[in-house]
Amino acid sequence: MVAELYGAPIDEAWRRLGHRGQAVTVESSLRTDGPDAGSRRIRVVNGDLDLEVLPDRGLDLGQLRVAGMPFAWTSATGFPPIVPGPDDDGWLRSFGGGLLTTCGLRSFGAPSVDEGEAHPLHGRYSSLRAEVTRTEVTDREVVVEGTVREVEVFGVHLELRRRISTPIGSRLVRVQDLVVNRGAAAVEPMVLYHLNLGWPLVDEGTVLHSPATAVEPRDAQARAGLGSWDRFPAPAESYPEQVFRHELPLRERVDIVVASPRGAAVRIAVDTARLPALFQWRVAEERGHVVLGIEPATVPTILGRADARARGLLRPLAPGGVLELGVDVEVTPGG
Repeated sequence: MVAELYGAPIDEAWRRLGHRGQAVTVESSLRTDGPDAGSRRIRVVNGDLDLEVLPDRGLDLGQLRVAGMPFAWTSATGFPPIVPGPDDDGWLRSFGGGLLTTCGLRSFGAPSVDEGEAHPLHGRYSSLRAEVTRTEVTDREVVVEGTVREVEVFGVHLELRRRISTPIGSRLVRVQDLVVNRGAAAVEPMVLYHLNLGWPLVDEGTVLHSPATAVEPRDAQARAGLGSWDRFPAPAESYPEQVFRHELPLRERVDIVVASPRGAAVRIAVDTARLPALFQWRVAEERGHVVLGIEPATVPTILGRADARARGLLRPLAPGGVLELGVDVEVTPGG
């Protein structure tokens, strides 16, 4: 199938445009106001797809709009710098949400102490700034690339090389990561992709289609919603946070689809050989917390690094070793 841009084959579209930036562009800017003043932004425009990239959040992804409709949930905190701490406060005061918040690179989930080292809620990745190495519009795609390092003197040195791309004329965003152990000793990475979807995609009656062979609740609050895990409830004045673990088929390329009664949908594609675990997070609280999180991960626990070690889930990455990870997000805007 020939790729198109606004109904014309791409090569023809290039001939019709006065400048490619009319329809496809990648632009860098600096925030000058608000809680994230001084932080960098990269805007990717691909036809009717408009994506915000956050270099000072490890090249995570902010809002995604298609045909003007927002698909990501963003919180009222914005994206100020995160200062990791021993409890949840640093995270909750600066978790802006966005299409993608990467959790890791050495821990995700609950805070924990593993082998004498404290790991904050969802790890340190979101507090790390990226070195942006490429922003480019080619004949066929828009590309942003960069490097993020979690490193300490005489200790761990993990490098994540990220490539974000969108084929021209598509509504697909592809995130490809290489985690490289640059240190002198083996390290056990833990990575979770916290994908956050919001209203109007997520609302009463929105359906989650999961390839899971089984779904388990994290706790009593989730157990109360287990019978309807796949259908988003009506937002209420107060709604408890619910987390479910999905058991996925092994070593397959699978799709997770979130579909709105309005016709809009998001397809999330993952390779379970690389991301064998999946968590679902949902809150249906009508004052700002109507959110559905889809969270592929490297290990099937959301209880932190100490729990992962106790259950024998951690896998060493040797010095010089490379771990390939990634996720695809494709949008159908609906009517």
